[in-house]
Amino acid sequence: MAFSDSQYDELMRTYYENQLNNQAIANQRKQEIYSAIPRIEEIDKEIALSSIDAVRAKLKTQVDQVDAVKAQNKSLLAEKNTLLEQHGYPVDYLQPIYTCPICKDTGKTGNGYCSCFKQATISLLYKQSELDHILQTENFEHFDLQYYAKESDGTHPYTPYDNMCNIMNKCKQFIQDFKVNGGNFLFYGETGLGKTFLSHCIAKALLDEHHTVLYQSSIHLFEDVCADVIMKKSQLAKSQQTYRYLYDCELLIIDDLGTEFTNSFVSSELYDILNTRMRSGKSTIISTNLNLQELTDRYSDRITTRIFAEYKVFNFYGSNIRLAKRRQSINNEKSII
Repeated sequence: MAFSDSQYDELMRTYYENQLNNQAIANQRKQEIYSAIPRIEEIDKEIALSSIDAVRAKLKTQVDQVDAVKAQNKSLLAEKNTLLEQHGYPVDYLQPIYTCPICKDTGKTGNGYCSCFKQATISLLYKQSELDHILQTENFEHFDLQYYAKESDGTHPYTPYDNMCNIMNKCKQFIQDFKVNGGNFLFYGETGLGKTFLSHCIAKALLDEHHTVLYQSSIHLFEDVCADVIMKKSQLAKSQQTYRYLYDCELLIIDDLGTEFTNSFVSSELYDILNTRMRSGKSTIISTNLNLQELTDRYSDRITTRIFAEYKVFNFYGSNIRLAKRRQSINNEKSII
């Protein structure tokens, strides 16, 4: 798992809070029981004192005395459990409380990280990717190829369906080899053809494998985050964190490149982000509604030459999937009425 120090600290802070909260509940239960059943408080004190005697006896190798203490404590525990049941409490009511009984709220087991820690990692990564809600529906399980025509459009060498099947296979191979090879993608084509949806599919698959992913629309990236940090518009802490994450995350997704207001500041920031990430071996996916000529005309040569040289370029074409889904939804609503 590739964590930054701040990510690890945030995860462990959750475990510490769980420990404190559960200990508070346990203390509250103990006071409740001691008030309702005073004999149990006496039993706990007797067990604590006898346990000290057992340790002393063990140090002196007085085996008989150790066995006697164990038998006495067993009898006291049986009495305690009987009292709890008689007063309507479960016998484990005074046992330690753990959010995760496997690791006892430490996040670790003898074999490494606990399964709960891995799940907490996924939740944190989802939150920091800024895709935590949308990925519930936009993932490979919901990517439907039926919307892509199986007939040739007379312009491209492959049908929209075959083209998308090829892109899907390349994306799944990218995910499979990501830990070793990484890579960069450029998705281009008209709006509504699945570029953003497929980016989300890749993001979810990698997040589920504990990789760090950050999604940013081009407008938000340059007009909010970069402007806030570089131009010092407001210096929001969230912008500062996101800006650092632009360079540190394993996969950066820049969606809808070309929708931002392009000027020298934007070009400079875009070049720095892409160039720095390439030099450090970080992966980037860019989606845009611009065609390759429009990209060349809009951005400097040092940006486009790097993209065309270092990125796998995929052209999305066919009918507008978003509109097709909307028409189908409207027809379904009419049929219900």
